[in-house]
Amino acid sequence: MSSRTYQALVGDRAVDVTLDDGQLLIDGEPTEYSFRKIRKGYVSLILNGRSVPVSVEPTDDGSYRVTIDGRRTAVRVKDERALLMEEFGLEEDGAGGGDVRAPMPGLVLDVRVAVGDAVEADEGLLVLEAMKMENELKAPSSGRVAAIHASAGDAVDKNALLIEIEADGEE
Repeated sequence: MSSRTYQALVGDRAVDVTLDDGQLLIDGEPTEYSFRKIRKGYVSLILNGRSVPVSVEPTDDGSYRVTIDGRRTAVRVKDERALLMEEFGLEEDGAGGGDVRAPMPGLVLDVRVAVGDAVEADEGLLVLEAMKMENELKAPSSGRVAAIHASAGDAVDKNALLIEIEADGEE
């Protein structure tokens, strides 16, 4: 079994959960556990020798309604990919105006636009390989490609300016 890391967001508290070769770490602390599904939405959870009845209901927004010991709370879970994307700012929407910058060091695999091209917001502009993942960088807003500062095969540093987008103006 390989290591898997998650983050559970419970209210305003973030709890790091790691499963590593059958061992459970909660916020870095080893925790003895076992769980057994009783029926759909209900599990018997034993943490450090204490039995904890738990019910879990998925919600429409992707979070879960979790009831533990009769107390109900909303829990949102982020997997390793979501945590990595957040760490490198790939979920941010349009921050930085018309500039597209490298969110992390990497290798440019493909530039999908040329200077002068009209682009729409969220249109894929460039593919950056970083940490063995291909990341498509998108236009922060509609406009026209004013300048391209990277080519396929270029190694770039974090925050390197890759593409400039200028807003469409009067013609």
